[in-house]
Amino acid sequence: MRKSLYGLKKAPRAWYSRIDAYSMDNGFEKSDCEPTIYIKESDGKILIVVLYVDDLIFTGSDEFFIVDFKEVMKSEFEITNLGSLRYFLGIEVKQTKNGIFISQEKYLADILDRFNMQNSKPTPTPTVMGLKLSKEDCSSNANSTLYQSMVGNLMYLTTTRPDIMYVVSLVSRFMETSKETHWQAAKRILRYVNGTKEYVILYVATPSNTKDLRFRVIFCKTL
Repeated sequence: MRKSLYGLKKAPRAWYSRIDAYSMDNGFEKSDCEPTIYIKESDGKILIVVLYVDDLIFTGSDEFFIVDFKEVMKSEFEITNLGSLRYFLGIEVKQTKNGIFISQEKYLADILDRFNMQNSKPTPTPTVMGLKLSKEDCSSNANSTLYQSMVGNLMYLTTTRPDIMYVVSLVSRFMETSKETHWQAAKRILRYVNGTKEYVILYVATPSNTKDLRFRVIFCKTL
């Protein structure tokens, strides 16, 4: 074949090679930390493009810079402009004059429903004071499949919930030998987030004396 077809095993690699070569030939630099992030700077302006499979997310410091990029991409590829980012990989994005809010409310609702905890009694903290968990715990064995699934879901939830990061890290140490004590500790985290669904992360742009775009990150309740 002369061309990779959508859905074939080699299609994603062929697409990445194509968009990668195009980006590098048009003044973008690839991030040293993440090969799917491309950055372009010109006359003090910056444009950041994130590639996820066949989706592109982009932002920048100058409106004209962004509009020009969209027009160039339309002329080069068959793309659809879906407007401002609102939902991506389970993360909800709300852009307002006060800043950019990100949350995982729908994702959290799905987790609670999956483990039948949507009506669970909320707790004021994600863990009890002085909690100590051990692999030598004498309680009965927990269902390892359910435990691993719950902890895996909680780990992704930390994307927008830094307040549970420590305790999720703690319960994730017992994926192979999960006990009832560990299971109850993980369920308490879900009970906590069930009662704090309104918490989000807010990015607020702050003045800077340099050309770098700076943000203040705030963990707060929805305004």
